[in-house]
Amino acid sequence: MADGRERERIARGGVLEKVLGAIAFGLIFLGTLVLGALPFAIGMSIVALIGAIELFSIFETKGESTPTAAVIGILAAVAYVMLAHYEPIESFGYVTFFLVMLSFAWYMIVLRHVKPTKAIAMTIFVPLLTGFCLAHLVLLRDFAGLTNPNPNNGFWVIIFIIVVIWIYDIFAWMIGRKIGRHKMAPSISPNKSWEGTAAGTVGALAGAVVLRQIIQWILGANKFSWFSIWVALAIGAIVCVLGPLGDLSESLMKREYGVKDTGKLIPGAGGIMDRFDSTMLTAPAVFYFLYYFVFK
Repeated sequence: MADGRERERIARGGVLEKVLGAIAFGLIFLGTLVLGALPFAIGMSIVALIGAIELFSIFETKGESTPTAAVIGILAAVAYVMLAHYEPIESFGYVTFFLVMLSFAWYMIVLRHVKPTKAIAMTIFVPLLTGFCLAHLVLLRDFAGLTNPNPNNGFWVIIFIIVVIWIYDIFAWMIGRKIGRHKMAPSISPNKSWEGTAAGTVGALAGAVVLRQIIQWILGANKFSWFSIWVALAIGAIVCVLGPLGDLSESLMKREYGVKDTGKLIPGAGGIMDRFDSTMLTAPAVFYFLYYFVFK
């Protein structure tokens, strides 16, 4: 009986640590977002930098990357994010070209790595997953240059995405923890269930509609007229599909390399990549949806 109470106490402490860690990280994220486009780009660059270091550190445990070559990938991750602020979209091609060229050249001329093909793939893959994906949050924050109607469009779009992701995670965790019986991907992430996924989807879509109403009430319908219920639901659907996919993709990598978290930066939540896994695929998808189907 005493052991059971002790385990319950430890579990409660772990949940509290996760909540406090999430709140602290959320406040820092919101702070850079409020300060403006450039501070937000700098903040996301730091996130990309730390995320790239976390992934390269994991890959290095099996000799699939080297610290010197990882510098190329880390610099590319930062370049993706910062240049997205100054040269939106066009900079992606420049960074990708130099990333691929330098990765091949470095391994062929300098390192002559034992497994160069996989090492080169890792060097290119990491900045794509971190910098390229996070750069789309910067593009969304700078949305005023693309949409014109309201300079605050980008700020509220990011708030909308992040809150809907949190709603999905909360509903999926709460319901999955209580009644989750049918595992979604037991070999990748044993705690995820179809019941939790269904609850997260319903909660996120309902939350998207309510949050859209709140944002329009705050700003006025005339300043956010493009943000219809259907647009809100479409973004909610993107979150419900690509958020879990990003989460499971990271879990797949962590399981292969035998690590629980990508790092220890955020108390109770692990590393930066553990915090942004649901955003990595969601942010680019939302940006291109809005860019090509709402504003063109």
